[in-house]
Amino acid sequence: MLQAAISPSGVMYKWLMRSRSTEYFDLIAIDPRGTGKSNPVQCDPTLWGMEGSEFPISEIEYDHMVSHWRDFGANCLRLTGPFLKYVDTESTARDFEAVRMALGDEPMNFLGFSYGTQLGSQYAELYPHNIRAMVLDANLDHSQTSPIYAWETERQGYENTLMHFFAWCRDTPACALHDETDIPGYFDRLVDSANAHPITSTSAACLDASCPPVSGENIMGLNTQSLLVLPNGEFGSPGWLGLAQALKNATTNGNVDLLVQLPPTATTNDLFSYVAIICADWPFAEPNESYTQYLNRVHMARTLSPHTRGAGEFWFLHTACQSWPVPPRNPPHKITTFKNPSNQQQTPILMVNALHDPETSYAWAANLQRQFGDANAVLLTRNGSGHTSYAQPGKVSDAIDEYLVRLKVPDWGTVLRNEGI
Repeated sequence: MLQAAISPSGVMYKWLMRSRSTEYFDLIAIDPRGTGKSNPVQCDPTLWGMEGSEFPISEIEYDHMVSHWRDFGANCLRLTGPFLKYVDTESTARDFEAVRMALGDEPMNFLGFSYGTQLGSQYAELYPHNIRAMVLDANLDHSQTSPIYAWETERQGYENTLMHFFAWCRDTPACALHDETDIPGYFDRLVDSANAHPITSTSAACLDASCPPVSGENIMGLNTQSLLVLPNGEFGSPGWLGLAQALKNATTNGNVDLLVQLPPTATTNDLFSYVAIICADWPFAEPNESYTQYLNRVHMARTLSPHTRGAGEFWFLHTACQSWPVPPRNPPHKITTFKNPSNQQQTPILMVNALHDPETSYAWAANLQRQFGDANAVLLTRNGSGHTSYAQPGKVSDAIDEYLVRLKVPDWGTVLRNEGI
């Protein structure tokens, strides 16, 4: 069985090696092109980072931000060479087909998580007749031709999941913020305070790596979002208990060790590959965008998502990819392959998504399923929070196993829970 994520040789693959899947399948993890050992993207790590705000408050700061990421992208092109133009997902899907053929030309069994769902859906679009079973867990919808729409939908998912975290804290005595009377207000005050007075991490790792101080933008942005992803502590993550304690520590004793990200130190880093692949798949380049247009987006974000204020992956990616040195090779588009009845799947693709996912919105999964059509894909809904579902034990994960092993497809409209949050 082939499986994929942005970094498939990492934690997810190690967990899969201990899962029920190994009783029935040999697991083959492929580093998508531009990642891991597959000719990784190279950039100068000293150029990474914002060197300023992700939410500039003046036109001078805005111009500096745009210039910084333009220089970073140009450096990646110099170090990686022309290959930087070819790290897009469609090209990687063709690589997966070459691997399938080399393994004996048997039908594909595919398990994709997060970015791996885009890889899987693009493989299905190209090779609809070569699939035995395909699971897409936490779905990325690559049909959104406007990056603003993609950002807006992801923003909604992040804000929604953060509100569920606040509600969980209110109802869970073990949560470090349980006794707070206004948990959303607590979060907002911490963000504002850290913006005014960024907090320096005292961890030995950060002192050695010269981590920048943690601002409120860091807290409301990717740091909190990444801690919402695995609510139950999957793969040894801090989980929601750890997130609550991290927010409490930041307020009570200035400890931000869980809210800081170590800066990259090598020319090859998953962060660089991640940015390069997304920039190759999404048309974020808006060289004529003005500071006024940017401010309009900020005002909309803070109105529609008052706690996360528009921050998140797609906000960051719009910033980082805005002046990327190579144009998108694989721009967004709707999947039309399955409008041809001859491409109907013998066994429908199984899509799985949590209702409250901070990164891949449930709306994305619903829209992607519509592109496949009811005859070709079934959406299994997990009534819960977090990003991806298979790593959590419970009825959803059992249904995925039943599908992979016995090709048992859940009924349309099935909603299940796993154990935990």
